Amino acid sequence: MIVTVKPLQGKECSVQVTEDEKVSTVKELVSERLNIPANQQRLLYKGKALADEHRLSDYSIGPEAKLNLVIRPVGERAAAPGMAGGSSNPQGGVWQIVSTILARHFSPADAAKVHEQLMKDYERSLRQLSLDDIERLAGRLLHPEGEGMDTSYMD
Repeated sequence: MIVTVKPLQGKECSVQVTEDEKVSTVKELVSERLNIPANQQRLLYKGKALADEHRLSDYSIGPEAKLNLVIRPVGERAAAPGMAGGSSNPQGGVWQIVSTILARHFSPADAAKVHEQLMKDYERSLRQLSLDDIERLAGRLLHPEGEGMDTSYMD
């Protein structure tokens, strides 16, 4: 069967696979076609991230399916991108500032609880964004003048 893989930006490609193929194999095929290392690829189907060890059939992916491809920057960890406060993580600084502010207004135990809940809410909000939402947001950020932009999502 033929499956189409579409990066957020860039040219899509089609790969020949079987329904029993593992996601990791699809990533290798995409790597050969688009010259994007498999470890930098995150494949999504209907908004859900695909795990390398699962088969396409586990996600009910059949012929003519379209997978979305998000490319991870080099050095980004695969698990929970943007959350933990590591130095290589640009979000870490933001969470450190939030922690400092909370510490000024709450007891250490309460500040930790509020901080944890804020991080969970943030993660949940990000997971609810569809790839279309992200494309529209990116387009709006890249073209703030709004000329020729689809603004139907703003209503």
